[in-house]
Amino acid sequence: MPAMVKIYKVKDFIRKTEAGNIDLDRSMEIIHELAAAATFHTGHNILVDMRETTIADDDSIGMMLQLAVEMARYKSLFKGKIATVVPHEEKRLAVAMQFKACLDLKGFQYEVFTSFEDAINWPSEIKEMSPTPL
Repeated sequence: MPAMVKIYKVKDFIRKTEAGNIDLDRSMEIIHELAAAATFHTGHNILVDMRETTIADDDSIGMMLQLAVEMARYKSLFKGKIATVVPHEEKRLAVAMQFKACLDLKGFQYEVFTSFEDAINWPSEIKEMSPTPL
């Protein structure tokens, strides 16, 4: 049986790693920091690693909408893919998926992951090489 080979070309990333408690004010700061970085690195994808963060119990869809509206103000800067890595916890995934739904409505290329490797692979170019007969 011939082997299939995949070649991954990892595109350039703006990488942001966060730790600590994330609330509305800190979330707004992160958006502004990413927008500033995106200004100087056009064409780059964004990877936000939030595995070492916690969120407040009162995070709501209203807050997610506020954050999505704030990101939409900078839409012209966020042209690439945005991958976010969150802890593999039911509540965190639920909040992340609410935020994703809001960003989807605004036309962003945004995905949520619990695996860092999957988050890196998503915006990478993948070329499958067909086997060559020996």
